[in-house]
Order: sequence, then structure tokens, then C-alpha cells
Amino acid sequence: MMWGLAWRKGRPHQVMWKLAPLIALTFGMITLASACDGEGQEVGPAPTATTPSTVGRTPSPSAAATGKIAFTSWRDGNHEIYVMNADGSDQTNLSNNPALDDSSAWSPDGSKIAFASNRDGNSEIYVMDADGSGQSNLTNNPGLDCCPAWSPDGSRIAFTSDRDHGNAEIYVMNADGTGQTRLTNNPEHDWRPAWSPDGSRIAFFRTNAVTFDIEVYVMNADGTDPRNLTNDPATDWMPAWSPDGSKIAFSSNRTGNLDIYVMNTDGTGLINLTNTPIDDETPAWSPDGSKVAFASDGKGEIYVMNSDGSGLTRLTDNSAWDGNPAWSPAR
Repeated sequence: MMWGLAWRKGRPHQVMWKLAPLIALTFGMITLASACDGEGQEVGPAPTATTPSTVGRTPSPSAAATGKIAFTSWRDGNHEIYVMNADGSDQTNLSNNPALDDSSAWSPDGSKIAFASNRDGNSEIYVMDADGSGQSNLTNNPGLDCCPAWSPDGSRIAFTSDRDHGNAEIYVMNADGTGQTRLTNNPEHDWRPAWSPDGSRIAFFRTNAVTFDIEVYVMNADGTDPRNLTNDPATDWMPAWSPDGSKIAFSSNRTGNLDIYVMNTDGTGLINLTNTPIDDETPAWSPDGSKVAFASDGKGEIYVMNSDGSGLTRLTDNSAWDGNPAWSPAR
């Protein structure tokens, strides 16, 4: 299942539900604002990692993964938050609501899941217990709020909102919804924050309506010193920090379709992990950093691979779209 329209480098391209709460619930279509010149180091070609599959996405054996993975699924006729074991077993609907629920994010202690939902008429940030109980609205704002990300100490949640001047910015709030504060303030659209493991920095992606450029940025946790890490004419988005803080995984179409890449946190050392003709998006690291889960929209399924791109394994397999994996923390 593909949902929404976005502009990728000047041409329309369907995208998965990951951007739907950002795009369709409020804007009807994505509006990409003008972007500043990046300060990060431009990355050049680098050798790719082991190619995990061919066009048919034939899985290969991989060592067993542990923990749980939350994800979004359309299998019930609307987008719901599901959870499964890291081997793909015991897939369970947690949100169970007729609204659109997406963008799950685990609290650092694994006891709660934040997510975006339009059940109150517009996209808001909600939180629930890890078993789906105790669902409550944290943001309660007429603007669009989406893409939650917990700080490593569990005290704060970063998120995207268009509440102040109509373009998407990165905000932060206390874990109970109080103290909502804007971190970025510029004409661009800033999406999908991701905290560094030490809590000192936040990665995100920034869009530009004039050039249709989409780049991965990183800034200090207080919003200062934003830097462009990818600096490439391709689409680069959906950043995710490795648990040891040394790498950032992201999705890029610099080879013609979206693949999962990994780079050092200064933008150097770029490696293509998936390298197939099928779009691969929304990487999520396992707690020990040995594996990366991701969504592949050839059939709309969740896959997992070793962090070097080997050992591809499909976790979901049904006729509905599944995407946006989020790995539970080690407990």
C-alpha cells in the first residue's frame, strides 16, 4: 500500500504512509519550503555492502533477532499500530481505532509507545502502554503534530509540528506533554527527528520547495548548529542513529530508487546496504546494533538484515501494506 504524493527532486512520486500524517491529514499534498545551504561534508561514491537480495526480494537465512518491533499496518482496513516479536511472530494490533495511527516510537524503558493519530480530527501525538492500553493525547493542538521520538533518558519527546507558521518544524516536549517548545525556526520543512543515543544531538530531514531537495541534517538537542550531512542532489531522508552513536542509517534514491544507506555521523563513509530496484525506507536499528529493520514497498512488508546488509529476512507476509518499523529497546 502506497499513500500520499510527495515531490522527489522535481517529479511526483508516490510514498508510503510514513509521510501521510505529515502530508495528507493537513496539507492534502506536501509543500516543500526553501532550504539553507548545508554545512556538512559532501559524501562521494563508496563501495556498497553485501547485496542482500535480488529483484524478487528472496530472503536468505539470518541469525535470530530478539526483542519486539512495532510497525504500521493496513491489514484491518485502516492504519493501525501493530507489534510483533523480532522474528515476525505474534503480530498483534495495539491501537485498535478506526482513525489513522502511525509513526510508533518506543520509550527507552520499553514500557510505552508514542505514535501519531488523527482520531481527534487532526494529527496529534499520543502515547499508550506497550500492550496498547492507556492511550492518551499529549499535544492537543489544532496544528499537525507527528513523528514522535523519545529522548534517551525518557524525559522528553521530540516531534514535528506545523502549528506556528504553517511549515513543519521540530519541537520538543516533556514526556507528559507539557513544555512544548520549538527547536527549529526557518522557511524549510523539518521532519522526523531522531535523537542521538547520548541525547546531545537530533537528526532530521529537511525539504526545499524550490529545488525539491531533501537532505539529512543533524543539530544540537537545543536546536542550535544545524548541519547538512548528506549534501546530495538525491532524496535523503528517514535518519536513524545506531545504538552506539557512531552511524546514521537513512533512505536515499541516489541510485535511482530508494535504498537503505549508512554513514558516519559527520556524513562520511557512505555505504549502500540494500542496493536493489525496490524502494526500501524507514530503517530501525536493533538495540545491540547488529541488525536493521526496514520497510520495502515492493509488496509493502517489513524486512530485517544484518547491519552490513547481509542476511535478509522477511518478517511480515500478507496482502496488506506493512511499514514504519520501530525496534523496542533492550530490557
